[in-house]
Parts: sequence; structure tokens; C-alpha cells
Amino acid sequence: MSSSDVLERPDELLLPRAAGVLAAALSDPDRIADAELRALIANALRLYAAKAENGMRTPLPENGGGVTITDAMIAVTDLLHALNVQLFELSMWQAMTGNCIAPHQRVDAPPSR
Repeated sequence: MSSSDVLERPDELLLPRAAGVLAAALSDPDRIADAELRALIANALRLYAAKAENGMRTPLPENGGGVTITDAMIAVTDLLHALNVQLFELSMWQAMTGNCIAPHQRVDAPPSR
């Protein structure tokens, strides 16, 4: 790979490297500054939403990509709190927009026959 290839497609190198840095920081959370992590999460969420609106409906790798239920609950609670959204409002939004994962797309869906 030439240096011009790296400049044309920096995400091919940077995203896997960033994922590795984040994984390494799990054993030392202070390794990543809070403000940088918040900016990363916000940008990742905006990108996720854009991709979901364009048809991506498989949210995470199999088994949640290592995300635990507690991890998800902490993150979702903090996001809803930061945006001043109640759980009831989320439920109503899902019902009104139909924006939720369809039963056949759920990772825990029974196998189709």
C-alpha cells in the first residue's frame, strides 16, 4: 500500500487502529480523555443513525460484540438523560415511526422454516 492509498482511504487504517486503542483502554479507562470519548460516542451514534436510515438493521456483531446488558443499560440511560428523553417517549416514538428492529431481524428471532 502506497502513501497515496493511505491518504485516499485513511479509514482503512484508522478505524481498526482506533478500535484497538479503545479495546486496550478497557483495562485503563483514564487512558482516553472523557471529552474525546464523548465526542467519539456522539459521532459514532450519528454515523450509526445515518447508516440505519439507509437500511443497516444489524446493529452489532453476533452476541452484541461483547457489549454486556449492563454496558448497554448504562449507555442508554446516560444518552436518554443527556437528551432529556423519558423511556415512555422512546416507546411512543418507536410506535409512531415504526423505527424498531422487525421481529424477523432480531438476533434472538427463532430460525425461519
